[in-house]
Amino acid sequence: MVTLSQSQFESRQYLDVLQFLDAGVIVINNQLEIKLWNSFMANHMAIESQDALDKPLFEVCPNLAQDYLRRKFESVMTLQSSMSIIWQQRPYLFKMNCYRPITSQSPFMYQNIRIMPLLNADNAVDHIAIVIYDVTEAAWAQITQERTNQALKLANQIDSLTQIFNRGYWEQRLHEEFQRYSRNRSSSVLIMLDIDHFKKVNDIYGHQGGDTVLRALGKLLKTQYRTTDIIGRYGGEEFGILLLDTTTEMALTLAQGLQEELAKTPFIHDHHEISITLSFGITQIDDSFKSHDQWIDMADRALYQSKTNGRNQATILNCN
Repeated sequence: MVTLSQSQFESRQYLDVLQFLDAGVIVINNQLEIKLWNSFMANHMAIESQDALDKPLFEVCPNLAQDYLRRKFESVMTLQSSMSIIWQQRPYLFKMNCYRPITSQSPFMYQNIRIMPLLNADNAVDHIAIVIYDVTEAAWAQITQERTNQALKLANQIDSLTQIFNRGYWEQRLHEEFQRYSRNRSSSVLIMLDIDHFKKVNDIYGHQGGDTVLRALGKLLKTQYRTTDIIGRYGGEEFGILLLDTTTEMALTLAQGLQEELAKTPFIHDHHEISITLSFGITQIDDSFKSHDQWIDMADRALYQSKTNGRNQATILNCN
């Protein structure tokens, strides 16, 4: 019969506690060799303790971010101070599957990490403890809430039919651009465009046919213009496009390109081809404008001239 001393008994108890903690615990020495690999790690990494002990950490876990962790270990040993790595900084260090599929849809376990120096009798760091906490449920709840908030925010900005900016958000962006111009005098151009004879489309193909045209035009506008351009549905069949850092000549070229694309790409509704044309009003921002409303008004006047002059054309109207 083997009799344990009090210190041995206490050490055995401590090890038992570490083994069955609901957290991963790894202890490594100064050579980064594993000296403790608890049951949590064995279960979630599918590596038994006997296969991990006395082996280099990066050999047992070759997919770890080695350079990153070596810097962390060196800092902990040098400063003799613990450090934390939270999931917002790095979702995980040790790639593990999420084992709570009912309460979380996460494809992996989110982790908070604590790296702690272990001092010997000479008050020197000769081992490091790495504690891995499973925070998947809390992390996933936060991520889900942020995604929901983002979706709601986007829904408040996007026109549900055309999937481009709605009037409220588009006009807000136009106002912001007007303010930016007031500060740095950057050149921007506003295009107001309208679908010619849209009432006939609704009369012939019904409102569903009209909706098909509006959806298709919204999609086409997003493909024809730059990602920096701000495209919105102003109302009904009228759209606004704000071209940043652009001249009227460049805006006219873009409008002509859109006309050419429409001429060769009819929209399809219920097996019927629907061809449309567009009228454009183009106005460059100007010092004489006191508000973004005046900018819109000038572009609308240019659009009205295009309509009056026969439609399917672009008119440039500037103050100077």
